Amino acid sequence: MSTPVVYQYQQALDEFRREGREPPLLKRMSELISLLDLTTTLGSSLTTGEILDAALLIVMGELQVARGALYVADGEGRFRLRVSRGLPAGAPESLSGDAAAEPFAVAAGENDFSRAGLSLVCPVRRGGRTIALLGLGPRAEGRPFGREEAGFLESLAACAATPIENGLIYEELRRVNQSLSVKVFQLHNLFDIGRELTASLDEAAIERLASTSLMGHFLASRCAVYRLRGNGRLERTQVRGLRAEEAPGELPDPDEVKLCAAGPRRVDALPPGAARDMLAAARFALVVPLSTGSTCSGLIALGEQPAGRTYGEEDVDFAAALARQAQAALEAALLHRVRIEKERQDRELQIAREIQQGLLPKTRPQVAGFDLAALSHSCYQVGGDYYDFIPLAGGRLAMVIADVSGKGTPASLMMASVHASLQAMAGTAAPHELLQRLNRFLYDNTQESRYVTLFYGELDPARRLLRYVDAGHVPPYLRRADGREERLRTGGPVIGLLEDVSLDTGEVRLEPGDLLTVVTDGVTEALSPAGEEFGDARVAAALAEARGGAQAALETLVMAVEAWTGEAGCTDDLTVLTLRAIS
Repeated sequence: MSTPVVYQYQQALDEFRREGREPPLLKRMSELISLLDLTTTLGSSLTTGEILDAALLIVMGELQVARGALYVADGEGRFRLRVSRGLPAGAPESLSGDAAAEPFAVAAGENDFSRAGLSLVCPVRRGGRTIALLGLGPRAEGRPFGREEAGFLESLAACAATPIENGLIYEELRRVNQSLSVKVFQLHNLFDIGRELTASLDEAAIERLASTSLMGHFLASRCAVYRLRGNGRLERTQVRGLRAEEAPGELPDPDEVKLCAAGPRRVDALPPGAARDMLAAARFALVVPLSTGSTCSGLIALGEQPAGRTYGEEDVDFAAALARQAQAALEAALLHRVRIEKERQDRELQIAREIQQGLLPKTRPQVAGFDLAALSHSCYQVGGDYYDFIPLAGGRLAMVIADVSGKGTPASLMMASVHASLQAMAGTAAPHELLQRLNRFLYDNTQESRYVTLFYGELDPARRLLRYVDAGHVPPYLRRADGREERLRTGGPVIGLLEDVSLDTGEVRLEPGDLLTVVTDGVTEALSPAGEEFGDARVAAALAEARGGAQAALETLVMAVEAWTGEAGCTDDLTVLTLRAIS
């Protein structure tokens, strides 16, 4: 139909209407023209909002109403106002869903439709579901909506359903594409930042990079990093964009605000408390925990974005992802530091072990009329036990067994001092005088609280005489050939702990068949799986069963201790020295 003909029909229709008549043919023609205009408008290249607004005007013009609105389904069971004309102030921005399939008149009373000033509502349906509601106000001059108007609206709804749905789908796709573009941009940023984070093993540098990256991404004016310390508080380690005194130096226990459990949150959404008040006073807007899984080491606090822009869901996701990367980098830096420290300790332990092994005798001395045996087992990599044999003038032999306090390199260095001192001084004075000089040397040249328990004896084989000093050590066990048991207790306190000590020298004669056994507390205090000590009585019982020479007696005692500890294993170093007098 040509445009002049359409114009002529419209003029004729207007003439009839001015006369109060409604010629059916012309009216039908007008409706068809309106549907044609509507279809053309819906298929145009305008934006969805412009298309819907133009379509609403066409419908309102055809039905001669001054008020109209189009509410579109939001996918959540409600219809959101999309375009409108002439609605009264306070008209609802959304309507509840309506299951009607045909146009219906708005019932009188208080409801959403009447508050919007609508008289007739026409559902726009597609695929058995309502995708929009077209609402119209009263017609001009109070004329009612008749069956013909309802039919026109049904035709209009049928024509509009597919274009409206397509437009909504297009808008959703455009929104998704925009969101994907933002995500891609953020992923590129995260990849670049993550590469820089993992390249550093310095915790302060990682914190600086994370905070500056977040500030740059969101154009935030201020940022601070808080790390959880051993006192259960969050201590500020980085601050940018504000003076240090403006940001709180530390925050209360994070359990108060449940930062790790809640994840990233706006400051105003935190539970009331001191932490929220402090952050708000410093004009921080978002807190992002430094966490991976159940591990949380602190948080990053960000200020507001420019122009009053608030942090959206995508912003929060980006901040959380970057914080997780920063936390992973911090954990890697911590593990690296722990590994370096362990390697240092391992080197120290290896040095200490080499020192300790170098101090022990390589062979057992041969002494006429006596059989000797000794053994030292370290419970850990480096022990604190020590024994030695030192040849003296006139065929005599000095025997030493000691237990140095502490472990590791310091204990090995003290053991080396004891070893060197005894090697130099043995036989130069009476045993008690010699150890008193050693005590003064150790007191003056070692750390406080370092000390040595020590048994020192000088054996004269020709006279079968042992002169000894027990300086705070486990008193040696002497089992006579006839079965009698004695303990060698003469001596005094430990060596190296006190500035001056008073020691005494004891003497004992060893007859053929006598067995002298000197042990460290790793023997007497060895624990069973139930936690009970081996004790002096069990040492004596094991030695009573010993037969043969010094080595056989040593093995009998060690086997008894190992059987006692069982699967529990050792808890301290074990050192044993045995001396058997023979014919």
